[in-house]
Amino acid sequence: MSSANALSWLPADAKKRRWLAVALLVLLIVLIGAAVAVPAVLLHRHYDESIARFSRQVSTQTAFNAMRPRLTEKLELLKSRDVRKLFLKGTSSALALAELQETVRATVELNGGRVVGSSTPGNAPKEDGAYRQVATAINMAANNVNLRRVLYALETKEPYLYVDTLSVTAAVPSAWRPAPNTVEPEMNIQLEIHAFALRAPSELTPPVAGQADAGATPAQTKGSAK
Repeated sequence: MSSANALSWLPADAKKRRWLAVALLVLLIVLIGAAVAVPAVLLHRHYDESIARFSRQVSTQTAFNAMRPRLTEKLELLKSRDVRKLFLKGTSSALALAELQETVRATVELNGGRVVGSSTPGNAPKEDGAYRQVATAINMAANNVNLRRVLYALETKEPYLYVDTLSVTAAVPSAWRPAPNTVEPEMNIQLEIHAFALRAPSELTPPVAGQADAGATPAQTKGSAK
């Protein structure tokens, strides 16, 4: 290709050629600037995000460090508390159940309710490691105000009591309307409540084979040998 053909696309006017040269120069400067500026902007954004992330981590860690003395104090307070008072004192299922029923009965009566009867649900007791769960069903009568008092007293009681189910049945017809200055009628209420007791250490220790053989009678040992 001759030089004349290579330059045939250039304008014939010298002024237009100067403007084209200036435009090409500006385009070249823009491309060089973009090649330098774009990586710099991306790198700057990357470091800004890293600095912001580390700043959040430092502020969070500083807040945790500030809370550490208070949390340590609360932890030491919890360690010093006697956790046994949160459990029933009865070491057997019968004693723990009797204690639970008496505790619930006293709580209900102290807060204006009347215990009509009690029973033991079929799903109790349950044993889980060092703990024994016992449950009871209480039938009681109380009005709306006293029912709220009973529930609050049960929730804040020590040992801890857990209300599983609550069934309330009105003792008056649905169309009944109270007269002015009359006492609210009582409702029939059934509560299922459970609590936990600590099992005796002897129940948690499995018998040693030698101790079991020592406690067996000679006839039992002879029969086992056969």
